[in-house]
Amino acid sequence: MTEPGAPGVPGYEVLGILGQGGFGVVYRARQLAVRREVALKVDNRVLVSERDRRRFMREVTSAGALSGHPHVADVYDAGVLGDGRPYMVLELCPGGSLADRLRERGPLSPDEVRDIGVRIADALAAAHAAGVLHRDVKPANILVNGYGMVALSDFGLATTAHAEGDMSVTRESLTPAFGPPEAFELAEPSPAGDVYSLCATLYALLNGRPPRFPEGGVVNIAMIMALHRRPVPEIPGVPPELTAVLRAGMASDPRRRIPSAAALRDALSAIAASTLSGSRDAPAPVHATGPGARAVSATQPPPVARTHSQSGLYIVAAGLFALLLTVGAAIMFHEGQNSPIIGVAPVPSGQVSQAGPVSPSTIATEVSTGQVRTTTANCPAAAVAGAEAACGQEAECWGGIVSIAGSVTVKRRGCEETHSWETFAVAKLPVDTITYDMNDLEVHPVVKKLCSMPVLIQSRYGTAKAIAPGKWMISVLPPSPEAFKEGVRIYRCVGGVVGRDRPGTYFRPLT
Repeated sequence: MTEPGAPGVPGYEVLGILGQGGFGVVYRARQLAVRREVALKVDNRVLVSERDRRRFMREVTSAGALSGHPHVADVYDAGVLGDGRPYMVLELCPGGSLADRLRERGPLSPDEVRDIGVRIADALAAAHAAGVLHRDVKPANILVNGYGMVALSDFGLATTAHAEGDMSVTRESLTPAFGPPEAFELAEPSPAGDVYSLCATLYALLNGRPPRFPEGGVVNIAMIMALHRRPVPEIPGVPPELTAVLRAGMASDPRRRIPSAAALRDALSAIAASTLSGSRDAPAPVHATGPGARAVSATQPPPVARTHSQSGLYIVAAGLFALLLTVGAAIMFHEGQNSPIIGVAPVPSGQVSQAGPVSPSTIATEVSTGQVRTTTANCPAAAVAGAEAACGQEAECWGGIVSIAGSVTVKRRGCEETHSWETFAVAKLPVDTITYDMNDLEVHPVVKKLCSMPVLIQSRYGTAKAIAPGKWMISVLPPSPEAFKEGVRIYRCVGGVVGRDRPGTYFRPLT
């Protein structure tokens, strides 16, 4: 009997809800052909844009490529429902996540955490060897399967190493407490980022909380960057040898970090079991709770062994490495005072020309005062009713977009440089949505009408007119929180071509 209200997926019987969040529902289901219980993950969002389709296909192909690894949750099937929502059929992990385990029973023992680290680092090493970066390693994405073994899941933010095109990081990404600091500087993703996130995850499993970040959370970019420069403290009852390895994996500078997931796996394996076993009263091991599941501990002997002499050498090296990191962090603190990160509205002004007569009208003000030079002449955005919109008199180009809980940061780029986005409309914030929150702004009906595909298509010029509508992507840039505090009350509609980061312009001539 299928769960009332559950989606109908041919070949599957939905038995109940396992969990739900902002972007979807995970059902417990039965695959009828083989009578196997599975997890059916159904997204709340409809795949209407090319960006959505790319994200879904990344998750399917990335996780599918690694199915079969003992510590990666298997993907069995995927598809799209009749209403356009995508779904995936995954290995059922009845033991929940390590975030659940941490919340219910508190910190794990050092030997248990070390062994979890060895297994997930091995999974990441396999992913990196296949050219896949996970980009969202955290306790909530490490599950416990039916045999009590940990498995890495949720490749929704995964990407291929050195992939071109989709460099934007959206609001469903970058958990600040587990994301690497370079991600908040809009650096290209790399294996070093996954190393950082796994070490932050292991630290949280030992400590009950991730390092550096307060319990209340942080959404301000400047504060996030400052917190990433703070030292990583020792944890009572945890051997310093284990903490030293985690510190080395969480170096603020990725060049000073443990160089790979495989190296992290080996470093964790090198810590002698005798060092870990008596350091803290061990809680009950992670195990499965589902029917018929074997109570197999997640603290089995690690697959990679090391001699005591090798372990001692690594501990000495890790200690020296930690000292160097402290010096490096101090240097980065001073260098960080001139961070290249800027807010979305580098020109803090709420003054935008209003849709008026067809004759050319321009607000020409001093750039030094931060006001936007706009025009309504030959500007499709100006015709959108109620938007009070205009077009930039000069081209504006941007790098990748970072949005955390609706708070946006982006790098301004010269249009002659490689960039991802270009402004095609500028408008006043709607009077009933005076906010810097991207999540709230992009669902406003007037904003949706302005930052839309029809307006973008009409705004193209030159050779951009030959690019098919299906190739374009659109985003909304509100003012940054800092600019908003200074009185900025404008937002931008920006567009770009999928998979085509390059110099040049689409909506205004390059001057």
